[in-house]
Amino acid sequence: MKERDFEALEPYLPGLKKEMPDSYRKLAEIIKCQALEVCWKNSQNGEKQTCIPYMMNDALECYLILENCRITGAYLPHCKEKTEAYLTEHNGSVGLVVKQGEDNVFTLWFEEITEHLACYQYHEIGHFWVQGMEQWRQLVYMIGTIYDKYEYLGEEVCTEKELELIPLMEFAPFRAWSPVGNSLEDWYTDTITGVETMKKMALLTGEEGFAKLLDRYEKKPVARLEKKIEKFLAGKNGAGVYQVIYRKVCEASNEYPRRDYGKEMNEKIKRQRKEMIHILEEKGFAGQYPCFRRGTMQVMAVEEHPFTIFEAEDFVFRIQFMVSVSSKENQILNFGFFKGRGNKGWIEKKIENL
Repeated sequence: MKERDFEALEPYLPGLKKEMPDSYRKLAEIIKCQALEVCWKNSQNGEKQTCIPYMMNDALECYLILENCRITGAYLPHCKEKTEAYLTEHNGSVGLVVKQGEDNVFTLWFEEITEHLACYQYHEIGHFWVQGMEQWRQLVYMIGTIYDKYEYLGEEVCTEKELELIPLMEFAPFRAWSPVGNSLEDWYTDTITGVETMKKMALLTGEEGFAKLLDRYEKKPVARLEKKIEKFLAGKNGAGVYQVIYRKVCEASNEYPRRDYGKEMNEKIKRQRKEMIHILEEKGFAGQYPCFRRGTMQVMAVEEHPFTIFEAEDFVFRIQFMVSVSSKENQILNFGFFKGRGNKGWIEKKIENL
């Protein structure tokens, strides 16, 4: 269990006690981060449950359930003002008193807090907010997703395979390919373990020259060497290192189930995948989901998934395509995205354009 500092959290949720279960400290963290969101969903027996999301990303859904909860006052879901809260007790019930801005106050009365925690596959996801080196940006996004669940919930939600990959986020040249418009430098700290993890990937690929470059960087992490590392990873010689990391991400992810949206939605997603495969086959592509080839062109299907709960009503399951063309056939996955003569790669939203 990840240790949470009571002294650091108690000021954000007065009434918090050391003997309270860890879920109450999670509640204090939510208030500290100004991330309180109250949702209601139907349980399996049809009863309405009051839930507060704690950690929600493509690899994990964790939320707090306030058992036998009732509300006094009105919760304002779109309030952007500062949120303050404290805990109180009355007649055997616990009250979470919340002040939204200057005027609105509501109280959630409940008997106890339970947690829902579920881990899911993430290796087929694709979020493309920045152009260029999308193949590396996808890996940074996925490993960053693993890193986040480790930071919030600790080793209990990570496998050994995931723990092996997490230090890559502590290696600056790897996270240089941010999947978002902003730099990631303020979110992660560089460590020797990060360099050693990338060096391990290099040696697994047989790239001993690159491993020696990493040795030099480990001893003297200057900007000049950082740029040389980025240049190597972006070029054709970096494709083998990419392949090793991508394979390890897939192996780690495959230990978890896919998200379950219920029978109707699950069937709809299956049909959408089958329709995509049928169209690709009609266009002369061959392969197995999510990767297909036609001559020198490769297509990898990547998906955007809604959460199983708490998702915006207009968010739907989507399939997009990482398309790459290289100068020769049978190159390794996404080879066309790497810099080199005859290579090109892009993101395509419409299968009809392939």
